[in-house]
Amino acid sequence: MLSDESGSWVGDVPIPSIDAPTIMVVINRAWREGDDDAAVYEATRGNWRIAKGSRERAQYVLGVAGGIVRGAYRVESWFPSQRLGEEKRWGFNGVPARDLEVVGTSVKRIAPSRGAANPVRLFLDGVPAAVSADVAKIAADLNAEPLARIMFGQRELFHTNLLAWFFEALPDIADRVFQPLALPGDGEGRSVDRERQNLDLVFNWPGFAPLVIENKVFSLPALEQLDRYAEKVVKWKGSAPELCILSMIAPETELREIEGKPVSFTPNGWRHLSYDSLADRLDEALEGATRSYEVETMRRYSSIVRLLSALIESTSVQGPESDEHVWLDEDELAPIASSQTRTALKKMRAFRLAALVGSNLQFADAAEADVSHGKPLVTWETGIEREGHQIRVGWQLQDGQFRRFAITPHIFGTSLEKKAERFAFARRHPDLFSFDGLDAVLGDPGAPTGPFKTESGFGSFGSDFVYKYVRADTLTVSQLVRASAWVVADIADPVLARVG
Repeated sequence: MLSDESGSWVGDVPIPSIDAPTIMVVINRAWREGDDDAAVYEATRGNWRIAKGSRERAQYVLGVAGGIVRGAYRVESWFPSQRLGEEKRWGFNGVPARDLEVVGTSVKRIAPSRGAANPVRLFLDGVPAAVSADVAKIAADLNAEPLARIMFGQRELFHTNLLAWFFEALPDIADRVFQPLALPGDGEGRSVDRERQNLDLVFNWPGFAPLVIENKVFSLPALEQLDRYAEKVVKWKGSAPELCILSMIAPETELREIEGKPVSFTPNGWRHLSYDSLADRLDEALEGATRSYEVETMRRYSSIVRLLSALIESTSVQGPESDEHVWLDEDELAPIASSQTRTALKKMRAFRLAALVGSNLQFADAAEADVSHGKPLVTWETGIEREGHQIRVGWQLQDGQFRRFAITPHIFGTSLEKKAERFAFARRHPDLFSFDGLDAVLGDPGAPTGPFKTESGFGSFGSDFVYKYVRADTLTVSQLVRASAWVVADIADPVLARVG
C-alpha cells in the first residue's frame, strides 16, 4: 500500500520547451539542498567559459544541479571574471525568469552530466521539451557492460557486494566517498561488515561512529522496516551509528542541518543518499587516480549507476494531464537482457501511476500497485456495506483492461457453487460494475464491456474477487486519472457521478 512516501514515486516533471536562446550550466559543486534564492543565483551567475557570440545571443541562463533546474534567470549583462586564472571566463547579471516556470523541472536527459569536461551546454535555438529516454540505447549500453550483466542477476546484492569490495580494495578513495557521511565516534579499526543483523553494509573507521547503509534499487524502503533496523543498531556497543538509506528513488525526506549544511533525512532519521549522488561522489573521488583494474572497475560502476538511473527514470509519469500511454512499451523494454529487470521496471511504472492517481484522489483511499502473472496492475478500493455485509469495491487497471470489481469476504471459496453465488450477488448490485457515463469521461464512446466468453457476464479471480471490465488498450495517463476519479465519485454518489 502506498502511504506517506507515495509522492516520491510520481517522479520528476520534465522541463517544458523554451523558445529563446538559453544557456544551461551545472552548479553541482556550489549548490546545496536548502540553498536560498540568493545562493542559487550566485552559484549560477558565473564564472563560465562562454564565447562572445553565445553571450550576445543568450536570453536565459539555467542553473542545474542533480539534473534539476535550481534557478532560471533572464540575462541583463555580462562581465569578465576578475579572479586570477579566469581571464577568459564570464559571469552575468540577471533577474529571476519566473515566467518560464522551469525551476524544479528535470533536464537529466539534456543537461551536461556531473564531471563533464564542459559544464556549459548551449541551446541557442531554444530548449526542446524533454523527450522520452531512449530505452533501447540505454539497454544496449548496459548489455555491453560485464558488470551490468552480473548486476541484472543480483540487483541489490550486486551493489552491496561491490561497494564492500571497493571499501577494501581502494581504501583512500572509498574513504573520500563514504567517510564524510559518518559522525565522530569511538571506532577503533577500519572494516566493513556485510549483512550484520540483516543490515546491508556497516562501515567502520577509527575515531568515527559506524556508518550503516541500507540499499534499495528498484523499491522504496518502508519506514517500518527502517524502524526495525534502527531498533537493532541502538543496542550496539559504542557510539550510535549514523543511518543512511541508499536508493534510486528518493523516499519522503525533510531537511536537517549537519555542520551548517542542509541534509536530506527520512522522517524517522535515516540520511538519504541517491545513487546519482553516489556516482557524483565516486567520480569526484576518482579524479586523478592512477589507472588500475580497481580504479577502472569503479569508473565503470559509476557509469552503470548513471545508466541504470536513466533506465529507472524512463518509468516516470509526466503528469496528470499527460497523453502518454499508461504502460511502458513492451518493444522498448525487449532489448533489456534481464527479464527480472524488465519486470521490476513495469512494477515501478505501476507504483508511479498509483502515486499519481492517489495524489489526485483527495480524501480517498490510497491506490496500490503490484505485478501479477508478469503484468503490472494498479488498484484502488474502498469499503462499503451491501446486504448487511462489509465488502471492498473499486477499480483496477491491468494490461488492456479497466475493471470495476467487488471483493466478497462473505462469499469465499473457489468451488463452482461459491463462484455462482458471487456472480448472483454481483447481478443484484449492477451499480458496482457499471460503466455508464464513463465513455464521456474517457472520450471513447461505445467501449465494449467484458468478459465476453462467460455465461454470467462476470470474471472471477481467486476466492472472492468478481469483476467486469472495459477494453483500455490505448488508455492514457490523463484518461486513467479521470476514470479513477469517476469511479470514486460513482461509488460515493452514483446519480451525481452520472449526471456530472
